[in-house]
Amino acid sequence: MKRGRTHQIRVHSSYIGHPLIGDTLYGENSNLISRQALHAYKITFIHPVTKEKLEIIAPIPFDMKKLL
Repeated sequence: MKRGRTHQIRVHSSYIGHPLIGDTLYGENSNLISRQALHAYKITFIHPVTKEKLEIIAPIPFDMKKLL
């Protein structure tokens, strides 16, 4: 099983008493969404080869918009 940033966010959120909605491992099932409610809207970083600043935007998915 892989462990990474997503796992760390899930574990730490649960530890402080705020598990992600729909996280069946560290939280509870939800009838509001059929998956973990975890989304990165925007990420900005420097490309390691070209040194170009990149900004990637991913609109909030429909199922998460319904939660909001």
